Amino acid sequence: MSSHRVSQIANVIGFNIGTIPFTYLGVPIFKGKPKYVYFQPIADKVKVKLSAWKASLLSIAGRVQLIKSVIQSMLLHCLTIYSWPVNLLKDLEKWMRNFIWSGDINQRKLVTITWHKVCKPYKEGGLGIRNLSDINEAGNLKLCWEILQSDLQWAQLVGSRVLRVNKPINYHVSSSVWCSAKHKFNNLSENVIWQIGNGEKINFWSDTWCGEPLVSALNIPLHLHNLLQSKVSSFIHENRWSVPQSILSAYPPLQHMLRMTTIPNTFKEDKLIWKKSHDGNLSFKDSYIFHTSSQPQFVNWAKSIWHAAISSSKSLLVWRIMHGNLELVSHYLEYQL
Repeated sequence: MSSHRVSQIANVIGFNIGTIPFTYLGVPIFKGKPKYVYFQPIADKVKVKLSAWKASLLSIAGRVQLIKSVIQSMLLHCLTIYSWPVNLLKDLEKWMRNFIWSGDINQRKLVTITWHKVCKPYKEGGLGIRNLSDINEAGNLKLCWEILQSDLQWAQLVGSRVLRVNKPINYHVSSSVWCSAKHKFNNLSENVIWQIGNGEKINFWSDTWCGEPLVSALNIPLHLHNLLQSKVSSFIHENRWSVPQSILSAYPPLQHMLRMTTIPNTFKEDKLIWKKSHDGNLSFKDSYIFHTSSQPQFVNWAKSIWHAAISSSKSLLVWRIMHGNLELVSHYLEYQL
């Protein structure tokens, strides 16, 4: 855009002309791929906060609570908007790990409990600290969900640039938001299903509205997929299925699939459903669980030590003993084998 046009727009709306990158509501605003330098100021604030606390006056349980309630809260908003550089996330987790065990972010203390175990929920033998990489991935999945189905203005604006018939574009767009969310589209498409309303948003052949896409269920040759662009609404008449007999004859299983799918009697919009939630909506909690609990392994002693009648410092001591014993047993068995 020319500088003359920028000046005209600024005069009309009464705004000043600025430059990017800049910070808005604690989040960096920039163009293009997220880079280390954009998030360094946030990481520095976390580092200063950790260094300023008098860790020598705190128990390990107190340090854990500060990490969970203060540090992760500082990072949460930005982590759910952009895909952070992996190296920066590793630095942050190293500072948090050192602060918990030694009280000094720059001093590493040798412990027998790995960080990924610390980041598990209490019932799985962890301390309930959420892994920053998992938070970031969950935020990116949630962001992709919003772009695909939300009625919010920002989501519609981004969606109009990066989606074509509910499918992502295959060329580059200089967008910091889409750059963070686009790699989650496959995860999203594999775990959602369309709930039919008026059928105007749903591709009859390639979208999941009857269990799996018809192109897969009916073994339609791949070279024909691009030609099948009809919407579900094209096969509905007066709230009933109206599929040409020639199609039903060519694909006999289709008739059973249509009988098993209900068309609403009243007008409503098509709705995207997240399969693994109770209400069909993808919350951030659902997104985080999707990334962390593929095979949860509960420990029978966790419920006993984390009890309201037991102080957190004593619970943590027992927790360390339990993990220490488990490590010794594991090493012993490995040696024997």
